[in-house]
Amino acid sequence: MLLANFLVAQRLITHAGGLAVLRNHEPPLSDGLQNVIDIAKECGFDIDGKSSKALQESLSHMGRECADPLVMQVITDLLMTPMRPAEYIAAGEYDQNEWHHFALNIPYYTHFTSPIRRYPDIIVHRLLQATLDGKNAVKNFSQHQSEIQSISEHCNDKRMASRKAQDRSDRVFLSLYLKAHPIASTLGVVVSIGEKAFKVHIPKIAVTTMVYLDEHKDAYDVKVQQNNSGQRRMIMIPKKPNTGQRLDINLFTKLSISCMCKEKPPIDVALKVVGPWKKWQQN
Repeated sequence: MLLANFLVAQRLITHAGGLAVLRNHEPPLSDGLQNVIDIAKECGFDIDGKSSKALQESLSHMGRECADPLVMQVITDLLMTPMRPAEYIAAGEYDQNEWHHFALNIPYYTHFTSPIRRYPDIIVHRLLQATLDGKNAVKNFSQHQSEIQSISEHCNDKRMASRKAQDRSDRVFLSLYLKAHPIASTLGVVVSIGEKAFKVHIPKIAVTTMVYLDEHKDAYDVKVQQNNSGQRRMIMIPKKPNTGQRLDINLFTKLSISCMCKEKPPIDVALKVVGPWKKWQQN
């Protein structure tokens, strides 16, 4: 499939020029990628994000060297956040270096193999047929370059809207499930620390979301410390004696977290700190 799409893209570029419908994928957002690289470095691993090939090689090396599979899972999940979505473009509307597909690490790509479910594939099929019919067929193609770009942008918008609707639907379904079946305690791994909240990854339900300190102010006094390199550390001290343990929260600290549905709209997953994670605890 990948080879077929690649070769069709090549044919359209060489025979249809700027009309070629391509599927480009830009590199990940630099700040977000650097954040994950910094987190991995805290664990003693170097990630090279200069290309998808270098990134994959770094992850493969990390997978062989990392003793904790949970750390590997969290890093892999975090790398999805800065990734940009792939988009359809008309080749003539962009410079050649912008045709590149980051994830596949190839200079150009298209979608040709699924015309029954994707409209861009239909345009690709029509263009491919025109290139086989001859130069006049390409010259007299029913859609101009600007029209193909406009259609591509429309397809990109609809694809993104569909993805957002699916993601939101999944989150609502999960939230309602947790409303009926709350999780009293499960493993959570700290992946970032702010001044008023910290982000936790919950492997059991494959969710990464915020834990807000305001929702724990009746139970804990909180201190946030920051070192010279800007890395934060959080200390949560129980307000009442014999009600829990002091929690020292750093990157990759493992906590016992309860999962439930938010009481107020919008519907979403809510997390609360139960205490430190004990090795004997099971999900």
